Amino acid sequence: MNSEELREKFIQIHGEDQEQLDFILSEKKRIIVTASAGCGKTKAMISKIAHEIITNKNLNQKKILALTFSVNAATKIREDIKETLPLLLDNDKYKVDKKLDVSNYHGFANRLLRKHGYVLHNNLINIDGFIKVPDYSGELRKPLVAEEIRILEAYDSSLKKLDFKEADRLQSRYVDILLKKLVPKNIITYNGLLLLATKILDIKAVSDFYKMYYQMVIVDEFQDTNYLALQFLRKIIKVNKIILMGDDIQKIYGFLGAVPNLFKQMESDYDMFPMEFATNYRFKDNEDMKQLDNYIRGVSKNYNNINNYSETAKIKFKFFKSDSGEASYIYKDLSQRIKEGNNVVVLLRSKYLADNIIEVLEKNNQSYFNGLFDDSDHEYIKFHKRALEIFIKESGTRKSISKSVMTNLIEQMKVIEKSITSNETMFKSLMRLLEALLGSVSSKRISMEDKYERILFTLNNNSLKRLMNEINEKVTLTTIHSSKGLEWDYVYLPNMTAYSFPTSNALCKSCKHNNGANEFEKYCEFKFVAPLEEAFTEELSVLYVGLTRAKKDVFLTANSGENNYGYHKKICCFLTLPNLQKITNF
Repeated sequence: MNSEELREKFIQIHGEDQEQLDFILSEKKRIIVTASAGCGKTKAMISKIAHEIITNKNLNQKKILALTFSVNAATKIREDIKETLPLLLDNDKYKVDKKLDVSNYHGFANRLLRKHGYVLHNNLINIDGFIKVPDYSGELRKPLVAEEIRILEAYDSSLKKLDFKEADRLQSRYVDILLKKLVPKNIITYNGLLLLATKILDIKAVSDFYKMYYQMVIVDEFQDTNYLALQFLRKIIKVNKIILMGDDIQKIYGFLGAVPNLFKQMESDYDMFPMEFATNYRFKDNEDMKQLDNYIRGVSKNYNNINNYSETAKIKFKFFKSDSGEASYIYKDLSQRIKEGNNVVVLLRSKYLADNIIEVLEKNNQSYFNGLFDDSDHEYIKFHKRALEIFIKESGTRKSISKSVMTNLIEQMKVIEKSITSNETMFKSLMRLLEALLGSVSSKRISMEDKYERILFTLNNNSLKRLMNEINEKVTLTTIHSSKGLEWDYVYLPNMTAYSFPTSNALCKSCKHNNGANEFEKYCEFKFVAPLEEAFTEELSVLYVGLTRAKKDVFLTANSGENNYGYHKKICCFLTLPNLQKITNF
């Protein structure tokens, strides 16, 4: 296939979307792309990779690296590329798998340490078998003394607080603790993975190799990059081509230290060419949702000019007198939606807010999928680790994925349930996700090798959560953070009250301290004061992600019942934004 034939394919796939075609066919070496929700970003990225493979003659000895922040995002990109790229290319001729690496930052760091870590410590060649923990894990109490634990926690805290000077000050002590106390015992922290990989890339021979080895680096979900991941990325960014893709308003990992204003910073530091995908295909036939999408994005951009912001939008909202009244309404409404053949999701800002919804669903014998767990939960990680061990053992050296292998995996996981978790609900949910993975892989028309690899990749990267859309269930409960990259017909966002959404720690405490809102009997009205800009926009980003999980419509609810301190709850400031009309009759 020549470049002209490929161009015609691009036009067939992307139609008249000139923004995407300009990006795909661009010869610019450094591009930064702002891509809103539902704009077809992944499809454009895959076409860009296809264009690079076809037109770049040097790719015979080189590769393309696709990186992202989260495991879920990396898994989704990898799956989409596996499905779509062969349709654009002659896979036999171009050997796509041998030309493309896809990973999240931590996964790529793990690979670097496996290959080159011996220069820092011999144990690092066995990095795949290490216990990997966060800085606050109880696993660190045995090998470390209190002062060493304090240093690790202080370093992690400095990253989350965006105190980069403090992070730089503590970094050498952190690395020293890693190499002298943790790595010898086959333990490493998630921050440690990136720190040691960055240290490996400080070795000129290694760094020069990867700068030459990768013809192009694409980073997706770039807005979620934290300071440590950014330092790591800067070590390999001096390649032939670099493409950064993301959306500032979808930055929902601020609590993990995602660097603010990253797009402008990188555009300036590396003279990157800015591009934007503005067409929203998810809401192309839904004017109200399209308007709401544009409105929220506009509020984020006009924080300091909100009095002159004239865009309008409508949002469906109902207010109740109690938690039980709110939960009962949600159950009644979603029951009608699923009778009409739709699937629905109830998205929570925090897991603890789900109790009343769960109670009414179970009281009415409504089946649902409980996805209220975090990918940092110890039991969640342990489930993946044990499933991976059993799968590898059952598959054997032939890497079999026969029906007996699948059956044995499921049966053995049931036997060891109590050794993984005492949380029966979580275990059942994870088993359903595991069965969905096996069923999905079995049904795909791909090679046995690819099927084996997909199962291995998902379990090795703790990304079963990404399969929530493949569960045969009409009702799902999960957190907004867990829903990113997924979609349902209808979305419900309950508990839209102050101190719940936005949360107390994320915004409301600071708002109270800075006199940032007018408080009325039933609602708060945000005043857009300067000290709260970052906190407000980050919480607005979480709301935006929740809203844009809906394919058809989204419904918000709240209630004025008493909170845990005996005070009546107020409608949150997001629902009293300027020119936002609340529709209550629906």
